[in-house]
Amino acid sequence: MLIDKLDFKLVNIECMPTSTKFNAIVDLEVDIGDLLPYLATVIRGCTYIHGTGELNYMDKGHIIAIRSGKITVTALADEAEARQVCEELRNTINQVDKQRESITPTLRKHARLDPLAVYRELPRTNCGECGETTCMAFAARVVSRELTANGCKILLDKGYNRQRERLCQMLEEAEYDLQ
Repeated sequence: MLIDKLDFKLVNIECMPTSTKFNAIVDLEVDIGDLLPYLATVIRGCTYIHGTGELNYMDKGHIIAIRSGKITVTALADEAEARQVCEELRNTINQVDKQRESITPTLRKHARLDPLAVYRELPRTNCGECGETTCMAFAARVVSRELTANGCKILLDKGYNRQRERLCQMLEEAEYDLQ
């Protein structure tokens, strides 16, 4: 096992002093720089350019940056959530390390998605059936991987087949889950 446990430090978000969210900083005891190209293959929707020493992605509203000796996770509610996210990261890193011989490394991957592009494919009715007050807010939560596009019930109507197909293609290309 490459990493036995991840110890983290919770810090306030410096640029937002009134925020109730925290960031976690994990200083790794081992260098995982050589594992980053393999992680880039496995982690859906990440951005990685070989040689930069950093892999970034969004998951459940968190921006996660994995570097050779450090991991950062943004927008955590509390220590319990930080512990859960760090445990998931530890498991992913160890699993990829264990299976690295069977994984083709990725040297360049850019899977960013723009909330405005998602918004353009939505019905733009601001109906609220998805739980958000506006379609733009819904689009932003889809991009941050907090919601899936299937949360928009109107988009499932036959009159929106073309938009739904374009949105699904866009999400698949950026390695987002559709369900």
